[in-house]
Amino acid sequence: MRKQFFLGVVTGLVMASFARRVKTQGITQSRLDEYYRRRAKNYHLTDYLYLGQFPRVEMRKKLIEMTNFKTGDHVLDFACGTGANFPYIMEKIGPTGRLVATDYSPDMLHEAAEVAKREDWKNIEFVQADAAKMHFDEQFDVVMSTMGLAVIPGYQEAMLRGWEHLKPGGTFAIGDICESERWYTRPIGFLNDFLDIFIIADTSRRPWEWMEANGENYQREEVFHGYFYAATVRKPKEAVLSV
Repeated sequence: MRKQFFLGVVTGLVMASFARRVKTQGITQSRLDEYYRRRAKNYHLTDYLYLGQFPRVEMRKKLIEMTNFKTGDHVLDFACGTGANFPYIMEKIGPTGRLVATDYSPDMLHEAAEVAKREDWKNIEFVQADAAKMHFDEQFDVVMSTMGLAVIPGYQEAMLRGWEHLKPGGTFAIGDICESERWYTRPIGFLNDFLDIFIIADTSRRPWEWMEANGENYQREEVFHGYFYAATVRKPKEAVLSV
């Protein structure tokens, strides 16, 4: 019995190690392209698939609440997906504001444009772009992304591009999925690795640490037992990047 127990423990550790290696190496653009091509039409339903609890919706609302939006703001929403953030953003910036929405997937961006069309939002510009290489001839009052940094292959570069396009004094806002660090979730932490393989994500990434190191007025709130988070930070007037 004891031998079987230890064999089970070793097997579990090996499987968990394998899963973590697969998930960190398995986020490729080709896999993401195929995944989002298949999911684009119904991707918006993902916000409501949690057995009566809606942590993605809660995360988005929390992030909007934490972000210093003003009427008339110019906002960049990169890796915008199918536009789940749009209603919250548009309510804050109003018709005098402007939203630039980008996504690498043309299928996801098409669905986002359909949302804007149905709502008759005229002040949204859509740009198909790799977040790690995006470039605009302007800076924004708010730069944000939700459910993007856990899947973007070059997520560090995407954060840098977003930061470069943020006005000094502007707000950088990120909401995403992550590994929970609460004591009661640790015994099942290995499940994160297997889920990440399925959804092509890496929840071990910690973008908020970069935000805290480089910005001011840093805030972070956990959602749904710590498996989601909302984080904001203000770009200093004289920003000096920390490596």
